[in-house]
Amino acid sequence: MITWNPDLIAFQLGPIAVRWYALCWVLGLIAAYFVVYWLYRRQRIPQEKFDPLFFYCFFGILIGARLGHCLLYEPAYFLAHPLEMLLPIRQTAEGWRYIGYAGLASHGGTLGLMIAL
Repeated sequence: MITWNPDLIAFQLGPIAVRWYALCWVLGLIAAYFVVYWLYRRQRIPQEKFDPLFFYCFFGILIGARLGHCLLYEPAYFLAHPLEMLLPIRQTAEGWRYIGYAGLASHGGTLGLMIAL
């Protein structure tokens, strides 16, 4: 039997831990940016149309993926704590605490992209 338990953190920048999942998201978005940019140039589509398209797609995917996770996997918790759906903070007994973003659903991102387009 093979047990594989890799470290979730790719590297740290001071107090900020960059996880493999986030790194893959960023690299995927950068790759998508350059592929779509190349397609625009190849099809001779005006460049003025590229930046707004990428802006809408980026935020549609990000917001859709986050809301998809919150509403499909933990709806009771997030409906009781709606601020935590979009902001990486949590209210504790000691006050507000940064918790980071955790939880993105690919099917929510796909739906967010379709709505954005």
